[in-house]
Amino acid sequence: NMDFYSFRSSDENHEITISMTKKGGHVLYYLDNRATGPEQLNFDQAIQQARQFLNAHGYTNLKESYYEKTNGVATINFAYEQGGVICYSDLIKVKVALDDGEILGLEAKGYIMNHKQRDLNTPAITEQEAKAVINKHLAVEDGKLALIPKDSLREVLCYEFTGNYNGSNFIIYINAENAREEKILMLIESEDGILTV
Repeated sequence: NMDFYSFRSSDENHEITISMTKKGGHVLYYLDNRATGPEQLNFDQAIQQARQFLNAHGYTNLKESYYEKTNGVATINFAYEQGGVICYSDLIKVKVALDDGEILGLEAKGYIMNHKQRDLNTPAITEQEAKAVINKHLAVEDGKLALIPKDSLREVLCYEFTGNYNGSNFIIYINAENAREEKILMLIESEDGILTV
């Protein structure tokens, strides 16, 4: 748990909420609920705006993962990358206005609470050994290493594979120590973004 201050401000065009940690003054949460105009930016441009904002505020080595668009605002998820391993516990969400690229939101609680340099174990199995345990009916692409959070507040090093079955796309996490399937997520892709369920 983290102690924080919360502030609100509004005028005729903006309603802004911000939460900052009492210790260190880190922004946990920021949201500007202003109305947006006609969209001028695509997702790639929004991701670039978000990345520039994060870099300017000291959040580096982040990899974008999922994103969605709602009411002219793109919400982009970023996770920390250490030595080629995506650390999903260190998550930051950035909201970008698609009319002018303004940053309208930041949710950094996951990153602030979890971020650290980790001693990452060398996988006990190879990527090919991990791929071999996946259902053969799933057309699987090459994998990458990822550190995923578990319910018990620990993290597990996995191989992350994307695959397709009957027209649906999935992400499969195979434990890099014992080849056990840790998690399967379905990817929902639309013109409004990419989400997981």
